[in-house]
Amino acid sequence: MMIFLVMLLSFLGAELTFFLIHRYHFPTVRASSGLTLVFAGILALFDLPFVGVLQAAFFGATFVGMTDRSRMGWKRVFLASQIYGLIYFFLIPFARGFGGGLGAAAFVSIATVYSADKLLRKARSSGTVKS
Repeated sequence: MMIFLVMLLSFLGAELTFFLIHRYHFPTVRASSGLTLVFAGILALFDLPFVGVLQAAFFGATFVGMTDRSRMGWKRVFLASQIYGLIYFFLIPFARGFGGGLGAAAFVSIATVYSADKLLRKARSSGTVKS
């Protein structure tokens, strides 16, 4: 159940941030922080023992959504958000004391999708991989 929530929140955090920035021209930091504040306020209404985990997952996912549209569209942001969710769920617990874990997880997820896209495009253009 927890992994489902983390993956869902990763999707929502990244896509909503990306949408606010590119559709409604919100400043990047305000889109991320505003959505995180709203989400934290909603979670405060519930008495859940794992609220901090969900808030951190959502907040980190907004970093994924901060990517520029010229680098990745919403579909690639979706894929990166799911990679972020997996990294957050499985690896972040081992990174205690490592500052910037959420940002690092967001960077790795975006870099993975961006690099894979570039490699596939290069392989297609050289004829190595068929479309």
